[in-house]
Amino acid sequence: MSSATTFDLAGKRALVHASSKGLGKATAERLAADGATVTVASSDERRVEGAREEIADATGSDVHAVVCDLADEASIRDATGTAIDAMGGLDVLVTNHPGPTGTTFEEATIDDFDDVYDSVLRNTIVSVDAAIDALEDGGGSIVNLVAASTQESTGGSVTADTMRPGIYALSKCLANEYGDRDVRSNCLCPRGIMTDRIEHKLGLRAERQGIDCEAAYQQRTDAVPMGRFGDPEEFGTAAAFLASDASSFVTGQWLAVDGGWLDRFL
Repeated sequence: MSSATTFDLAGKRALVHASSKGLGKATAERLAADGATVTVASSDERRVEGAREEIADATGSDVHAVVCDLADEASIRDATGTAIDAMGGLDVLVTNHPGPTGTTFEEATIDDFDDVYDSVLRNTIVSVDAAIDALEDGGGSIVNLVAASTQESTGGSVTADTMRPGIYALSKCLANEYGDRDVRSNCLCPRGIMTDRIEHKLGLRAERQGIDCEAAYQQRTDAVPMGRFGDPEEFGTAAAFLASDASSFVTGQWLAVDGGWLDRFL
């Protein structure tokens, strides 16, 4: 992996959740490339071990792997403890969660809201709770991955758009409560970063509208001021910034990595 911008993460120890693929993997790889010792975590043992090998080969850094089921509190706590033991401590926690299925309020059931609370907000709370003591020991950075699109919901994702803002609030509360203990907490907010998930969604859009994938791609990039999708490496660079001492006076904030897609000013 190469980049014009690098951050010094030598000596940092990072746990990245849901990092066997997609933006989680891109984040883990970038942290490792900048010198951090990284533990990748996923519920799929084969996939997470594959990610560990790929990141270690690409970066030459020390990379560990743990199996972690984000739907299971005990699994989160066990995986966190295993990662901390393997790395000898923890300086960076990257929380992440699967993308919920889109649904309208009319379609959604109370059970759907409960399920997304568990899979989006509750597991983020548990992940932080399991790691916070280790992060306090010497200071640390919490980077919460949460979709930028949540800030201007256009409907069709009511369960996710109801639960994800709780991560913003959690992050701000952590920043206030742990700032004097040298623990920072920020949200990193992707939109329009080209991953397998985006490719899948473009395919669904094309099928739904009866157009080809190229036209679906053009529709989406036309909405981005920069006129293109982002690269996962660009997202990883932003994660490395928030994880590093370069952002030592940045906490309680959200950073959109979206090519200007988000229309909100404040």
